[in-house]
Amino acid sequence: MGHRPLGALGLYAAVLVAFCATWGVPMDRVGLTLWIIAGLSAVCIGKGWLAWGRMMLDWLPFQGILLAYDYSYGAASHFTGGLIAGFPQEGAHNSVGMPLHASFPVDVDRWLFGGNLPNQWLQQHLSGAVHQAPWWSVFVTLCYCSHFMVSPIVAAVLWIRSRDRFRAWAALLVGLAVAGITTYFLFPMSPPWLASQQGYIHGPEVLRLSGQGWSWLDFHGAAQVLGDAQDRSNPVAAMPSLHMATATLVIGFFWFSVRRWVRPLLLLYPALMAFSLVYSGEHYVIDEIAGVVYALVLLTAWRVLRRRPLHLPRRLGGVGILASWKVPDRQALLDPADRPVDVVQH
Repeated sequence: MGHRPLGALGLYAAVLVAFCATWGVPMDRVGLTLWIIAGLSAVCIGKGWLAWGRMMLDWLPFQGILLAYDYSYGAASHFTGGLIAGFPQEGAHNSVGMPLHASFPVDVDRWLFGGNLPNQWLQQHLSGAVHQAPWWSVFVTLCYCSHFMVSPIVAAVLWIRSRDRFRAWAALLVGLAVAGITTYFLFPMSPPWLASQQGYIHGPEVLRLSGQGWSWLDFHGAAQVLGDAQDRSNPVAAMPSLHMATATLVIGFFWFSVRRWVRPLLLLYPALMAFSLVYSGEHYVIDEIAGVVYALVLLTAWRVLRRRPLHLPRRLGGVGILASWKVPDRQALLDPADRPVDVVQH
């Protein structure tokens, strides 16, 4: 890599740090996509306009599908029926006629844990932490917010390192998004903090604490960004937990390509995510279990199709679908040659 790409990457990093310090970390799909494309454009400097154009062809359709998912995500929050404090209550019906569930997950989690609700139990036993943010709440908040950044960052790194693994990761993310939005339409469910506000959880109130750590960091810009993102999101998309599903997808994707001693370290991420989501009142344990199952099903399908790829009909060429994912993991996407490179598989 010559001096021009290094200088462009240095300038990009400086501008990004300044933006995050002033306005907060971008967590919306459009903002993250623009920043990632800007960074990848800096990487493409010296490779020619063809390399940059093909980078856009790789990224824009992938991000466009996820952006369409975001709009569908909002459509799943439209309900008819009674409202409590501006939110739909149990029994209200969404745009496809499915009723909202609020007490069902409470009953399931109490049954799983011998009559105790894990959200209440954690917040009760950490009662001092609930009302005054402790130092470890920083890790809870950062872990919760990492969901918005980990998957696009992984995609960007894979795009640079290996085109085929990038395409595999993109396909898995799209598959997870489709499975998630389908479930949100067919089985809408309130999260613990909302069910508690509406009186479906008896006993001590379950508070929403996912942004608690920002007060310790005195990072009010990031707190505002998170609050705005939560206000725009579907408040009754608790089943499954895509936070938990994405964390599982990340470690599962890299599980067989890292050394054995690294694998237990990878498990720390979904473990911290599971604790963070329950403690902060964002999800029930049953939501997390469903998220893990969704991710494992997708990962299993991916590995099976790598070994036995499906084939298109003969009249379309009979090409094996996903067969290209069997190439070595470290196939470089941008070679060091001073010429345009093929960044899209033909």
